[in-house]
Amino acid sequence: MSMPLDSDGFLRRECPTCEREFKWFSSPDGEGATPEAGGYFCPYCGIQAPTNSFFTAAQIELAKNVVLRDLVGPELEKVGNSLPRNKRPGDLVSIEFSATVPPKMDPLVETDDMRRVDFECHPSEPVKVLEAWDRDVHCLVCGAPAARR
Repeated sequence: MSMPLDSDGFLRRECPTCEREFKWFSSPDGEGATPEAGGYFCPYCGIQAPTNSFFTAAQIELAKNVVLRDLVGPELEKVGNSLPRNKRPGDLVSIEFSATVPPKMDPLVETDDMRRVDFECHPSEPVKVLEAWDRDVHCLVCGAPAARR
């Protein structure tokens, strides 16, 4: 499942601690800086969290929809097709099965919002933060605050 990037190549994320949205630069595989053992740091609150915990609510909902439609749905259909169709005289048990798969969600769309912040410590890992954010912005990789301009 792919996630949309803004026109500058940034992917929307959400801090699992402060729940603020930001964007990190989506560098090609193997070209980005490796985060510390505990994961990435939130640019807002500076708290470190595992790399896979920064999904937005919309991204999680889309992922659930894809799993239900593309993986669970076909398996449920197989189960339904494997059950006996007709109850025969003398059968003690009758099985009825029904399952509904949710409709396909619209793909996510990424807007060109937020302002870019670059870091001296990890120049290949810029972020975008809310335009109105006027406090320190922390580096995703090491947690150091960016130099204020």
